[in-house]
Amino acid sequence: MRSTISVLLIFAGTLTGLAADYVVKTVKVQPIDTYPARVTVGDITVAADPYAADEKSFTAFDYKNLNTRGYHPVHLIIQNSTRDYVTIRTRNIVLVNAAGTELYATSAAVLVSDLFKGNLSYKRGSPFSDFSAKELSGGRVDPNGVIDGFVFFYIPQTKGVALAGSRIVIPEILNDSTRKPIGPFEIPLDPGIPRVEERKSKSK
Repeated sequence: MRSTISVLLIFAGTLTGLAADYVVKTVKVQPIDTYPARVTVGDITVAADPYAADEKSFTAFDYKNLNTRGYHPVHLIIQNSTRDYVTIRTRNIVLVNAAGTELYATSAAVLVSDLFKGNLSYKRGSPFSDFSAKELSGGRVDPNGVIDGFVFFYIPQTKGVALAGSRIVIPEILNDSTRKPIGPFEIPLDPGIPRVEERKSKSK
């Protein structure tokens, strides 16, 4: 009985340690025209910044092997240059990979539960609070406003750059005043992946 309790205490301590040692990192949003992977439709610009390698993902999230574990973050920046409010629904965002397969985003809750052994603490500075805070949430974008956030795609056991040849597809963004959809938005990710874009330039 004592040995069982000891094991449980050690396990609980490990989970607490994972959260306690976690470091929240700041992700700076650059001017939207500096992102190579972007598209503009009807005065709305969507830029995609793929975090296609462990090293880059580690600059945003305190987990060293995020991509190796199959989770690939894409930072989306949406700039609304219209005079109206617009609404984006994140559940409609898909990643279309090089083979043409559509993948829907994995929620921050599922990702954290997998990588941090089910630890979904809401405590400030915890992995769950960090991933959730940085996750793109659907909703309104102010006139001449900008919102940003990450979407996470699970692509397990992939050799090379998993996001290479992929594109983000947002079927529509709704103009709240006219109730008319704007879109679709299709953003190829390769221009935002340095190694892939470099190889393409050399092959020309």
